[in-house]
Amino acid sequence: MTLNNVLRNTVRFTQGALFGCALFLPHVVSAQTAANDKGPVTVMLYAEDSNAPYAFFDGVSADGIYVRILREAFERMPGYELELTSVPFRRGMELLKDGKITGFFPPYKRADRDWVQRYSVPILSETVVVLCSNDYARHRDLDVFPDDFMGARFANNAGYRLAGAAFFDMVEAGAITLEEANTTASNLRLLVAGRVDCYVNERMAILAGLRELALEYEAAKSFDEVAIIGQEFGYVAFGPDPDSQWHWRDRFADNLDQVLTDMRDEGVIDQLVLSYFFY
Repeated sequence: MTLNNVLRNTVRFTQGALFGCALFLPHVVSAQTAANDKGPVTVMLYAEDSNAPYAFFDGVSADGIYVRILREAFERMPGYELELTSVPFRRGMELLKDGKITGFFPPYKRADRDWVQRYSVPILSETVVVLCSNDYARHRDLDVFPDDFMGARFANNAGYRLAGAAFFDMVEAGAITLEEANTTASNLRLLVAGRVDCYVNERMAILAGLRELALEYEAAKSFDEVAIIGQEFGYVAFGPDPDSQWHWRDRFADNLDQVLTDMRDEGVIDQLVLSYFFY
């Protein structure tokens, strides 16, 4: 599948399906209401540090498609100022669960994360796929995931649960071997080196990792996408506030939801996705 096809698919999922469950949203809170007497409210959000192209630390500051979308959203909310901190995914979720941070992005919505008090409206649709080496896939029927992958060696980003409960049940039972690294590029190196057979991640994250590795064409042909697991949406997640530090949070989150909806309707989110790759 070419990059252009992937981007067209992403745009198609962004439009139409993105906010289908949000029929009625609160009105945007005015800047005068949102701000306190000392000026705009400073909102510290934590971003994943190694999920290119979506959210990552580039050595200087946070970057990625979600980061650019949220920066644009804050430009439209003069009552708030955005500050960003990049952390590993697992650390970000721990801080959020413990009520140490206001919000973290872009986790997916999961039933077992019932401690999350609210999510933003869904921001982007992401396609989760299985990438396997040709040597592994050539003589196997890989029609049903994860059942048909018994005995496989998988790479996984530490803390990610994209492969689903049934997959991790097989890992727990010893039917699948799992090796975890922190970044997409590191897991792709395991695949290229033949230390694992397959890898699960979001499609554009894999493409960004391949670009980072700058693989030769022949090396890149040694593995391929063998299954689509499903579609996921990324969000800003807001956790508990045990010390009542963020009394303005729900008002801010309502405002953010409306601005993200406006950006979707105006085609701004689609433009930001495309501009990340082409400009």
